[in-house]
Order: sequence, then C-alpha cells, then structure tokens
Amino acid sequence: MSPSHVSASFCLGLPKKFCDAHMPKQDETIVLVDEDGKEFNTKFLVEKTGLSSGWRAFSIGHKLREGDALVFQLIDSWKFKVYIVRVHSLNATVTVSRNQIEFGLRNSEIAEDMDIDSHQQNVQDKALVVLDQSGDGYADSDVLDGLRFSQSVLDFNDIQNIDDFSIVVDDLVVDSEIPKHFRIKYYELCHSQKSYLHENLLKGFNVKLAVGIILETVTIADAIKACKVDIARDDLATWDKTLKAFEDLGMKVGFLRARLCKLVGLLFELNELLEAKKNEQVKAEEEMRRVREVIKNLDVEIESLELKGKNLELAFCTEANAPW
Repeated sequence: MSPSHVSASFCLGLPKKFCDAHMPKQDETIVLVDEDGKEFNTKFLVEKTGLSSGWRAFSIGHKLREGDALVFQLIDSWKFKVYIVRVHSLNATVTVSRNQIEFGLRNSEIAEDMDIDSHQQNVQDKALVVLDQSGDGYADSDVLDGLRFSQSVLDFNDIQNIDDFSIVVDDLVVDSEIPKHFRIKYYELCHSQKSYLHENLLKGFNVKLAVGIILETVTIADAIKACKVDIARDDLATWDKTLKAFEDLGMKVGFLRARLCKLVGLLFELNELLEAKKNEQVKAEEEMRRVREVIKNLDVEIESLELKGKNLELAFCTEANAPW
C-alpha cells in the first residue's frame, strides 16, 4: 500500500495493462469480502484504472497502513476475497520492524493472471498477485534484483543441515532477501515438519510478498513460543487469522494453527475453571451472609427467651407461694 491508497485520496490504483486485459470496460461495482465475510462495495473507474468509491471505507475499516499488502482471490463475478498481510504485526509484543519485511511489500497489490470474463469457470481457487504498480505493466525485471534462478530444489529429506537449505519461490532463490536469524528459524520450522513450508504457494506468486509471508510466519512462531498464560485471547485470534490467510495461499502453517488452538483451549479451560470457582465463591459468600443473618436472628430470639425465663421464674415462684 502506498500513501494514496490508505490516506488522502483513498484510491487503489491498478496496473493499466492488467485493467485493460482483465477488468471491466466500463465503470463497475466490485465487491470486496474481508476475512470475516463482511462485504464492501467499491467502484472500479475505468478512466482512473482503480478502485475509488467504497475503497476508503474498506481501508479505514481495516486500519490499512502504508506498506501493507493485499491478496485478492476471485470468488465470483466481480467479487474478491481479500487477505491482508500487514507490514507490522497487529500485536505490539511481536511488532516486525519495517526493515525486516519491507522486501517488496511496499506498494504491492494483488492478483495473478486470470480471465475474469469467464466468470464462474475461472472462480475456482484463483488467487492473484499484481506486482508493483509504479508503471503501466508488470515489473518482471524488478523481481530479479538480488535474486538468482534455481536449477533444482533439493528434496527436503536430503537436507542434512542449514548449509544445504535454500528458500526457493517460483524457481527463484530468495535467501538474500531474508535476514540470517530469520532464515535459521525458518529452517527450524521447516525441519520440524520435514518439508518446505512455502512449497505449495500458488504458482506465479509475488516472490517478495512470499518473503514477507515467510518473515511474518517466523515472527508469529516466535511469539507463540514466547507467550505466557496472561496473553490476551484477542492476540491469539489475530495470529490465527493471519496464519489462516497464509494457509489459504498455500503456506503449510497448519501445525502453528494447531498449537494456537491448543493454547486457546488451555486458556478456555483455565478461564472456565476460574470462572466456576469464582461463582462458587460468590455463592458460598452469599450462603455465609444468609447463615450469619440466621445466627443473628437466633441470638435475638435466644436473648428474648432468656429474658422471658427470668420473668417466668418470678411468676412461677409467686404462683407457687400464693395462699390457697
């Protein structure tokens, strides 16, 4: 996302060649569906080759920031499911620095080659990646900056250590784009699953967006390892939502989501037990209050009876000694 996408004019520009080839030939309503299933109507303007009316509400509603990236998946005629890859993690405890994940995420938007005109026939699981929109076309040469082609990918079972480990996305080796400590941790994650976690990413996927996903996956994995029992459930839910979006794009993060599910379950169990005990305590305190009230009333009745007993003794003696 560039500044104009998330502030000021709030217009999401798309590459002209992409629009000419695949978007409507006249102004048309485009429906965006967020990860919660909420729909937003936006207006595609042919003259501006971008989304205008309605985009502002989507951008503000989802707190999009400069540097964020969006992944659009065609699910119906002129309707896209939108996944958000944030340049910063939403949880302040695991914020990712801009320098770590800005590899191509800035000014990246979404979409891969597809034929929207065929509507329903092409709807099936087509996720698209539109590269940098700085020009009219696709930035083919930019993708190769600092990268090299891979002749082959070593089977993961043949990898003995990290020296044998290379991260290959769409036939490009992206090791140079990933900081060393991230690469080591990503290797450990892959090693734990005995496979490349990214190997099922969609063919033709934006390489630099893939790098951002890998970095964010490592960040979330670290956060899961570091979290304590006092963590907010909202944070766990945010991580799971992010991983779900990655999983939908082909990333093998099911084991991380499973761990989150267990943690949520443990928290739920603990919170349920804690809540039950608190309710028990409230009931016990209420019972104690009732018992104290009963004891207080009994004390009054006993005192009254003792007073009557003294009076009875006097009356009894008087009656007993009365003349015949």
